[in-house]
Amino acid sequence: MKEEITFETVEMQNAPKDIQTTVQQKWLEKSTFTVPSGEELYIIITRGEMPTGGYSVNIESIEKLNNELLVTYYYTDPKKDDMVTQAITKPIVISKIDMTNARVNFKEIQKSAP
Repeated sequence: MKEEITFETVEMQNAPKDIQTTVQQKWLEKSTFTVPSGEELYIIITRGEMPTGGYSVNIESIEKLNNELLVTYYYTDPKKDDMVTQAITKPIVISKIDMTNARVNFKEIQKSAP
């Protein structure tokens, strides 16, 4: 039976220093990973360098089935006529959940823009 896991999204500047250090080593590339810190498990999805602002990474849900977690996420891109920052960006999402020994799997989904 699937169980929805509650998670909290954390801004980079509010993440523990060990999480910030790990993220800074990996945020130039597209990646999905987890990092334990204290009593929490941080779930991190990076998109790599993007040419402008307007790109993002979003976690849709985290579900537990048996001893596995499934993190469902999606990327959004700026619309063709959006005004965006003309600077290189590094879209990332950091979420935290209670510590678990469950295996974490990631699944990217396609989601149409609103």
